[in-house]
Amino acid sequence: MKRFLDKNKKLILLGILILGVAFFFRIYRLTLLPIFADEAIYVRWAQVMRAEETLRFLPLSDGKQPLFMWSVIPFLKIFTDPLFAGRFLSVLSGIATIVGVFVSSKLLFKSQKIALIAATVAAISPFMVFFDRMALVDSMLTEPAVWTFYLSIVTAKTLRLDMAMLAGFALGASLLTKSPALFFAI
Repeated sequence: MKRFLDKNKKLILLGILILGVAFFFRIYRLTLLPIFADEAIYVRWAQVMRAEETLRFLPLSDGKQPLFMWSVIPFLKIFTDPLFAGRFLSVLSGIATIVGVFVSSKLLFKSQKIALIAATVAAISPFMVFFDRMALVDSMLTEPAVWTFYLSIVTAKTLRLDMAMLAGFALGASLLTKSPALFFAI
């Protein structure tokens, strides 16, 4: 472990810096933006689902998949502000997306430099920063999309059953998040 840390010290430090910058851009004054209509709906559904366990599939009544709302419920127990709880989940999803962009780029291009550049672009991209600051399912949809992509490439290269199963789990998570995830399978 010590040899690994010594060998990759610069990469680890740059990765921590990129993730730190990304986290700062997403978390700083997180509730400053006014609440968006869909955010209010999703957070309210999560509150109702937390309070009444027989309504855990409430979003299906409106044709929405429930994974985002299920994932907000634990954060409602941690944070007193429901809007912050929902948006914090999106922040964490955005950070996981950046990590997925890094590992996917490293796998495809076999270059740490290109992987760091790709992760930096994802970390400071205004589009990603904006959506990772909103309590919307889109941020949570991007995360399993990137990981499905990565795990599918690993599966194709190695033909390992465990990687295929993980790719399937990631695809299943994206399908439980939002319907357009069907395009990821294609």
